[in-house]
Amino acid sequence: MTSQSQSGQSLLTRSRDVTIINIDARVNNNDNPVINYLKPGTYEVQFIGQSQGGMYDAWSRWNFVYECDKNGENCTTGWLNEYYIKSSEFIISVPTTGVYATSELALSKAKNTSFTLKFGSDISFYISDDLLADNQGGVSLAVKQKHIRQPPSLLGNLVLFGLLIASVALTWFILDP
Repeated sequence: MTSQSQSGQSLLTRSRDVTIINIDARVNNNDNPVINYLKPGTYEVQFIGQSQGGMYDAWSRWNFVYECDKNGENCTTGWLNEYYIKSSEFIISVPTTGVYATSELALSKAKNTSFTLKFGSDISFYISDDLLADNQGGVSLAVKQKHIRQPPSLLGNLVLFGLLIASVALTWFILDP
C-alpha cells in the first residue's frame, strides 16, 4: 500500500491565499495523488514554473527527448504539461498542448483551467502514467480561490433597516421634545 504524498504548500501572496501544488512525475499518479482540501467556491488553476515558486516547469514520461522539429515542438518523446484534477464532484483532464524539447518550452505552452466546488472536499492532483520510474520533472500549479462579491444577507439587511428606523426615531425625538 502506498502512502499519499502531500507535496502542496500554502503561501500568502498580495493578500490572497494561493496554494502551490507540486506534482512529482515519479511519485504522484492516480494511485498516489497530491491531495489538498478546498472549501466550496470557484478556483483558478495556473500552471507555474520554478521561477514563479513551483518545484517544476514540466514533466516527461521518458528519460530522453527524440525527434523534435526545428522549433523544439512536435517531438516523439519529450516534455509535457498535462495533469488531472479529481474531486467527488468531477474529474478534469488538462491535456498536454504538445510534446516539447525542453521543460521551459512545455511550460510556456501550458494552458490554465478553473473549476467550481459545490461542497468542500479533498481534491486530488496527479499525472497519468503507470510506469513512473523513467519519468522526469513534474507539474507545479498555483491554485487560487476567486472571491466573488456576495450580495448582502437578509440578516444584514434587517440590521441596516433597524438602524435606519432607530435613526429616524432618534431624530424625531430630538426635534420634537
